[in-house]
Amino acid sequence: MGRSFLEALTDRQRRRLIDLGRYVDHAAGTNLANQADPAPPVLVLQSGFVKVLRTAQGDTPPMIVDLLGSGDLLGLEDCLVGCSSHLAYIATKPARVLEVPQKAFRGFLRDNKQAMGAAAEVLAFRARRRDVALGFAPAKVRSRLTAFLARLQVVYGVPGEDSVVIDVGLNHADIAFAIGASPASVHSEMVKLKNEGYLTTGYKTIHVKKQLRDDGPPLFPVDSPVDGARARRIPQMRLGRRAVVG
Repeated sequence: MGRSFLEALTDRQRRRLIDLGRYVDHAAGTNLANQADPAPPVLVLQSGFVKVLRTAQGDTPPMIVDLLGSGDLLGLEDCLVGCSSHLAYIATKPARVLEVPQKAFRGFLRDNKQAMGAAAEVLAFRARRRDVALGFAPAKVRSRLTAFLARLQVVYGVPGEDSVVIDVGLNHADIAFAIGASPASVHSEMVKLKNEGYLTTGYKTIHVKKQLRDDGPPLFPVDSPVDGARARRIPQMRLGRRAVVG
């Protein structure tokens, strides 16, 4: 998907969306929404990163099913079907969202065919991405791990002088929950990858030094400059003093 949901909207549509919602700022580690929350608002992520979790049963640990960044929509599926939240959202980096009530967002899509088409594209892209991830489920931990890191490299990686920096606020336990492995096995494979020269790590950051997979993306794609980041840019939606700190 070349554009985010916001980028697909006209200036007038973005202003209308602003009028329907409010900004909320969240610190890292904050729960933006809980699984089973009734009628959760749609959250338009302006900055930061949010991990998306799903708990199958009450006594099982949550699975990280996605990681969302600037321009992404949280709670879109629940809004379209008018249900309680089937996912939980936790900020992994300080995040700012535009919070739009579920009913108001549904009306916004109903009145704007272009926006509805953009929302459908978001859902289709998200479903394809999750299907690709599920395809690695039977693989060994090493393959699941490198596939996950390669995806983060492509979607959120920032090119540096000699590496691609992945700085999305995930620790080893988060990565384990994302690929369906134990934290110990992920730690062991990360150590091997470091020893083999594929990457180095810092506090919740990963520096990819060389191509992680033979069938994966090159470290520096041809259309990506090495001397600077090509971060996804989204239209800014300012509300002045109406911002709310959560």
